Amino acid sequence: MKKKLLVVLLATVVAIAFSFTGCGSKDKGGSSAADKEKTKAGGKTLIIKDGSWSGIDLFQVSDWNDMQGLVADSILTKNPKTGKAMPGIASKSVWSKDGKTWTLTFPKGMKYSTGKELEPEDFVASVKYGLKVSPYKDGYSNIKNMEIKGRKVIVHFKKFHADTEFNFMTCFTGIIDKDEIDSMTKDDMLWGCHPYGAYYVDKYEPGAYVILKANPGYKTNNPKVKNKGVCPIKRIKIVFSGEDFTLAKGVQNGDYDVLSTVPANYYKELKKSDKVTVKEAASAQVYYAELNTTKGALKDAKVREAIIRAIDRETMVKHLNSYEKPAYSLILDKCLNYDSSVPSWYKAKYGYNKDAALKLLKEAGYKKNKDGIMEKNGKTLSFTFDDRDDTVAKRVGQSIQKDLKAIGIEMKISTQEWSYVNQDVVDGNFDMAYLGLGWSEPFLLMDNFCMRQEKEKDMVSNLDPKGQKALIQKARETVDYDARTPIITQLQKKLFDYKTIIPLLDENNYRCWRSEIKGVVWATNGDFYLNDVKTDKDGNFRNVK
Repeated sequence: MKKKLLVVLLATVVAIAFSFTGCGSKDKGGSSAADKEKTKAGGKTLIIKDGSWSGIDLFQVSDWNDMQGLVADSILTKNPKTGKAMPGIASKSVWSKDGKTWTLTFPKGMKYSTGKELEPEDFVASVKYGLKVSPYKDGYSNIKNMEIKGRKVIVHFKKFHADTEFNFMTCFTGIIDKDEIDSMTKDDMLWGCHPYGAYYVDKYEPGAYVILKANPGYKTNNPKVKNKGVCPIKRIKIVFSGEDFTLAKGVQNGDYDVLSTVPANYYKELKKSDKVTVKEAASAQVYYAELNTTKGALKDAKVREAIIRAIDRETMVKHLNSYEKPAYSLILDKCLNYDSSVPSWYKAKYGYNKDAALKLLKEAGYKKNKDGIMEKNGKTLSFTFDDRDDTVAKRVGQSIQKDLKAIGIEMKISTQEWSYVNQDVVDGNFDMAYLGLGWSEPFLLMDNFCMRQEKEKDMVSNLDPKGQKALIQKARETVDYDARTPIITQLQKKLFDYKTIIPLLDENNYRCWRSEIKGVVWATNGDFYLNDVKTDKDGNFRNVK
């Protein structure tokens, strides 16, 4: 499974697609692995299916697959339950009360696969390198300067931004040796650098596979794993391609040990298999619809609310795969600052209620004509749904179309590739559109919900852009995590009360591994660690008691 950092974002006419534990788009699979090295899954070499890698320079690349986390640790890790930061490469993280000073500690004894020791200077050099080359450098561009005191780095900020710390919990901010950064070209860095991690790339066959070997000098401060030292599995082979059928059968018969993404069509089969362990593994990913307040009947808030109240998500998901569940909030339970009260609030105020929808249309002056379509002043209530050209999106569109037909609204469907749907929204050239955002902290999301047009005067689904921006800024500058959550909740409710944004689906994902492999550490947000896998004296990891 490619980690979903942000599946779709077109905030300022720029499309960003990448996957998170959370970073790109899902790997669709392809032909059987073009595997020149005939390594068979046995018990000493772990065989993993992952999406194609585009490099191991975590600052330079724009996409990062799940299993690339084996070669590059993040500065901090995320508590999957609270969302708060925990140690990773850094052993300690301390913020000043005003949020303008951040102190990180990097203990001795942590070595790169090259044998060189990790130094605080490497963190400083890596951040500066990221500020030059990373497509995600905005996440920490508020850094004013950094100073080194012993094994500590003190980071000074121009101002506190609540989303800065989260960037250092993601796959795009780790540490690379300063000497490599100083001496290597960008092209050489892409596949030739050595990020600090549990494994390193020993061999790379473009488009086919990578061979990883355990870093003999590895240590971690990650509290999620018991073994803080060298990983027990010494060799891993990660293949990039394979048909869904081959993968599903292969993980059951032993040709594969781990699938980073469970093929949706084989989820139920693998879930039932006693040979395979299937676990939830995905960052927050919400799919939603947006309504244009400048188009025809949609100018009327009562019409927009009627549309919202007519959508039956519970019936919708019955026609989808096992990975989709109804969404009644924008900030999902895998996000930082999630508020569990929001879904119940939303259901009560904007949830499915056909009678309420019909009442709203009546109040708006609509009556059904002889064809059963709502009509007002000789005009039928009709609009177009700008949908994505994929199976789930098409079924969502068809479900909404059926729901709206039941209350007399005619919804036509226009289907096209996702980037064109996003561009239509950026241009304001849509009635209702199907969109998606994936990210596990709220600010990148809040910066983009209803805010895709470049100028405030051109916003078509945000009725108070200045007020929304001010509230976002207030939340972003709130240092205390718990005090920040109610402001995020206020923001969500503000967006819903525009009656222009409709959460639809909370998309999940799954990974699996052979049940005979004991000690895999995982979390629902996508964390996956091999530190505690049990092996015997020969390094075999299969059926070890």
